[in-house]
Amino acid sequence: MSGAKETPRQKMIGMMYLVYTALLAMNVSADILDAFAIVNDGQEKTNASIEMKLNEQYLAFENQYNKEPEKTQICWDQAQLIREKTDSVVNYIENLKLYLLLKTENITINDLWNPKDPEKVIINEGTDTTSRRISYRFNLSNISSKDNYDAPTSIMIESEKRATELKHIIQNYRDFIINSIEGAGVKGYSKHVGLLTDTDQSGEPIKYYNKSNQEVTWEQKHFDKVIFVAEMALLNKFVGEIQNTEYDALSELSRQIGASEFRFNNLEARVFPKSSYIIQGQNYEADVFIVAQDTTKQFDIRYQMGVSQFDTARISSAQTVQSVNGTAKLNFPARNIGAQRYAGIIEIADPVTGEIQPYPFAANYTVAPPSVTVSPTKMMILYEEIENPVSVAAAGYTDEDISFTVEGATYKRADGVGNYLFEVNKNTKEVFVNIFAKESDGKTVGLGTQKFRVKPVPKPVVKLNGVKGNKEKKEIIAFGGKLLVKMEDVDFEGLEYTVKSYDVSLYNGKTTLRETNNGSKFNDKVKQIISSATSGQTINFRNIRVLSPKGVEKTLDDYSIEID
Repeated sequence: MSGAKETPRQKMIGMMYLVYTALLAMNVSADILDAFAIVNDGQEKTNASIEMKLNEQYLAFENQYNKEPEKTQICWDQAQLIREKTDSVVNYIENLKLYLLLKTENITINDLWNPKDPEKVIINEGTDTTSRRISYRFNLSNISSKDNYDAPTSIMIESEKRATELKHIIQNYRDFIINSIEGAGVKGYSKHVGLLTDTDQSGEPIKYYNKSNQEVTWEQKHFDKVIFVAEMALLNKFVGEIQNTEYDALSELSRQIGASEFRFNNLEARVFPKSSYIIQGQNYEADVFIVAQDTTKQFDIRYQMGVSQFDTARISSAQTVQSVNGTAKLNFPARNIGAQRYAGIIEIADPVTGEIQPYPFAANYTVAPPSVTVSPTKMMILYEEIENPVSVAAAGYTDEDISFTVEGATYKRADGVGNYLFEVNKNTKEVFVNIFAKESDGKTVGLGTQKFRVKPVPKPVVKLNGVKGNKEKKEIIAFGGKLLVKMEDVDFEGLEYTVKSYDVSLYNGKTTLRETNNGSKFNDKVKQIISSATSGQTINFRNIRVLSPKGVEKTLDDYSIEID
C-alpha cells in the first residue's frame, strides 16, 4: 500500500517491507526463512511500541477531557469512535493471523497453547487475548511449515478469498478515518492518509505487477503463492500501518483543540529511532522530541551513552544537541556489537515561569554484525568447467542496494532476484566474493568477503544401463542396450556427460572380436559380440571418449564386465 508523505515510523516499516518483497522472489533457504522470522519479530515489537504510544495519547486526551469537557467534547467523542473502529480492524487481522497459523501448521488451538515439545513453543511473551485489542506474538522459528504457501494461498486467494475481505476492511477503515477527521473540521485530510489499495490519492487505479511483469490484483500481489512466514510479516505490517493511521488521526484531533494548556500540560520526552536493530558500521539515528510539542519552542538535549538513567552529577561530560523546528536529531556511529543504551534530558523553558525544566528520556538499541548470505545454490564449493548457481543477498538490503566484485571467476545473472551463475577461471584454487551495499544516504559500505574452495568436477563413472557390479548375464547386458556415464557425488541437476564413442572387444578362446561404437547405444555389431559371449568370458570397453557439459572431450578409464 502507498500513501502520503511518510513519518519516520512509516519509513522504518516501509524498509522492513522492502526486505520482505525482495526476498519473496528468491529460492527460499533455511537462512532466508529464519530472516523472515526475525523481520516478523521486529515488526511485532514495533507494533507493540506504537500501541504503547497510542495508549499514552488516549490517556492524555482523557485527562484533557476531564479538565475541559466542553472544549474537548467533539474531538473526544470522535477519538473514542476511532479507537473502537481501529480495535475492530486490528482484531480482525490478529484473528486472521491465528487462523492462518492453525490451518497451515495443521494444529488445534489446544496444541498451540499446550505444545507437546516444550522446546517448540509458538506463543511468545506479549501475546494478549484479553484486552479490547488482541495481539498475537508468534515465534515463527518453531513453526515447521514456514515455507508452505499452499494453505495460505487457498485461504487468502482461492477457496475463502480472505484477501478480498481484508482489502474491503482496509478501504472502509481509510474512508472512516478521513470522514472522522474532516467531520471535525480538517479539510483535505484524505491526502495525508495512506492505506491505499485499488486507487491512489487522486482516484486513479493503482497497477500491480508480479515478478514476470504481468498485471495482477492487489490480492494477488500480496498473497498469491506467498510463503507462510512472509504472509505473517505482511499482516503485521498492515497492523503497523493501521496503528500509524490511528496515531496521526488522534494527533490531528489534538491539534484541533488548539489550547496551549493542552500542548504543554503533560510534557514528556519521547525517542523515536529509525531502527533499533542496526548493522555494525551503520549509524544509529533517532528523533527525540516532546510529545505534542510546539515547534516554535527550541530546546537542548543532553545525553550519555551506556546508561539507563541520566546522571546529573556528570552533566558536564554529556553530549549536547540543539533542536530544529521542535525536534532534536541524534546520529552517532554503532561501533560495539550487542545491546546498547543511552539516556538524557530535554531542557526547555517553562511557558509561564521561563525557568529551564529537564524532561528525562532513555532508549536502547541492538547492534548486529554484518549479516550476508552468499552461498552456492547446491553446495559450499565451486566446481571447475561448469556454471555454478550462486545467490547473493544481505539482510536489511534490497537486491538493487547490493553490489559485489569477484576474484577468480566470471559471473552472469540467472533467473530470480539475487541469483547468478559463476564460472571459475582456469588454474584457480580459491574464489573471493566482496559484497557491498548502498545506504539510504547514498554511501557504499563493505559487508564482508566470502571465500570459496575450487574443486575439479568429479570424473564420471562408466555404467551399463540396468547392470550392477562387474559380473552379469549377457541377456541383462544386452537388454540395457547402451553404455552410460554418470556423475557421482555431485548434487547439480542436468550435469551430464555425453558418450561420443568407445571400443568393444571380446576374446572368445580363439580370436578377439572388436568393434568401435559411436554414441551411447550399442550398434548391431556390438550386440552380436555380446550375444556370442559365454560364461566366464570378459567384455572390455576401452578408449571411452565423452564430452563434458562445456563440450570438452575426455577419455575415461577402461571398463570390463564378466559374463555370468
